[in-house]
Amino acid sequence: MKSVFDSDNKSNHESSDEVDFEDAICELCSRTELMLTRHHLIPQSRHNKARTQRNFSREAMKTDIAMLCRPCHSQIHRIFANHELASYYHTIERLQTHSEVQTFINWVKKRPADLKIRVRR
Repeated sequence: MKSVFDSDNKSNHESSDEVDFEDAICELCSRTELMLTRHHLIPQSRHNKARTQRNFSREAMKTDIAMLCRPCHSQIHRIFANHELASYYHTIERLQTHSEVQTFINWVKKRPADLKIRVRR
């Protein structure tokens, strides 16, 4: 299995939003053979907020990243505001417990990897 860091000589998370590898698995829906995107579990827009800095270390804010397929990533940002993601939904387990996310995961798991899925805002 390839490493996230083996993609086109990119050595850090900020250099690219998408990673393509054959054995990739979306951490939310578990679909395979997809282009994955980096989802900061603690949104970058919240890193400079006092509340976020009290609750999370600087290291956690930078490294808590989930690899998600584009449809799952888009759906997460459609359902939740960044302050909700930072305050409660900052783990994959908590995201998976939300009813709208569960409904979407059950729906998207049945779709082929090459199908273009549009998420309505």
